[in-house]
Amino acid sequence: MWVALLLFAVAYAPCSIGLSLPVNKKYRPLIALGLFFFAVAVQFVIFTGILPRFLLLLVAWCSGMLVFSTPFFFLRDMALLVMHLKKRRIPNQKYSIAVILILSGFLAAWGEFNAVRPPKVKPVAITIQNLPDAFDGFRIVYITDTHISKASLPNYLWTVVCRANAVHPDLILLGGDLGDLKPDEIRPNMHQLGDLHAKHGVYSSPGNHEYYRGLDEWIAFLDSVGIETLFNRHVVIEKDGAQLVIAGLPDKMRGNKWYAGREEPDLDKTLAGAPEGAPVILLSHQPRFAREYAKYPVSLQLSGHTHGGMIAGLPAFLVKNANKGFVSGKYQVGDMTLYVSNGAGLWNGFMFRLDVPPEITEIILRKPE
Repeated sequence: MWVALLLFAVAYAPCSIGLSLPVNKKYRPLIALGLFFFAVAVQFVIFTGILPRFLLLLVAWCSGMLVFSTPFFFLRDMALLVMHLKKRRIPNQKYSIAVILILSGFLAAWGEFNAVRPPKVKPVAITIQNLPDAFDGFRIVYITDTHISKASLPNYLWTVVCRANAVHPDLILLGGDLGDLKPDEIRPNMHQLGDLHAKHGVYSSPGNHEYYRGLDEWIAFLDSVGIETLFNRHVVIEKDGAQLVIAGLPDKMRGNKWYAGREEPDLDKTLAGAPEGAPVILLSHQPRFAREYAKYPVSLQLSGHTHGGMIAGLPAFLVKNANKGFVSGKYQVGDMTLYVSNGAGLWNGFMFRLDVPPEITEIILRKPE
């Protein structure tokens, strides 16, 4: 559905431009059709990520210009329709087309600039009712949705690693969607994940893009750089005689061919044998299952997937509705706290952020006052 909406947003503007150009009317449908196929081809190239970085960013900017111009062209077309129904004279559209494209091009450039910048560390304090004294102030760096690809800056991942390590965290958790290619296709960069360091280790759980690009390969790669994948299982962190449970679920996407034959998320299996009464922190890539998981003794669920909606306003609202009301930040779901990160990177298919900055999340666990 989201791919269809994106293609509509990309294709509407070219059709609107072609049908309103100040040329012979009989040529307008042909021009509109040509521009339509050009827009679809642009989006296909972005999805595949087959171009060098400079060209990929340029093509993505073209796509963004078309997407951002869609609401402007739609409003213009509604105004022209009203003028036509009232039998008013329709003015030449070359100036409106130029103004809309210039404004949309600026928004696309600014959105792309915000998206490719390395994320900053965002401190978030989270209160856990049954948190032992030993874990009061415990620092967890949570990194999700880095989406490493050819579009990423050469020093992007190293910057993320350095900023995460600079927090001197007790624990580092990775929430999935680490790359948009297979690990061996981006290994010169991805091996830097092995430089993440925390007192109690680095753990990961998969997102949907790991499935698209070879789940087994991703798990093997992470293991090779010292990052343990939690796949329907948990580990126990001990400190001064107290215990904290870190649990991880595989991603869940019903009816998707990439998930066929894969083990389903099973929280009963994941928590089997966990110490009774110890707080549980759950890694689950998609936030939309939070109400289901809140029925279990989970204190905190960490998710991503939404990228915070990427663009504030209507786009973020649509993403929120598609994820059962969760898009960005902290939520209380029954007795469980859910935190949804904006994500640390950008996705090839839509390389823009407006008023929704990327983040490396520093989770600080606190006892109730």
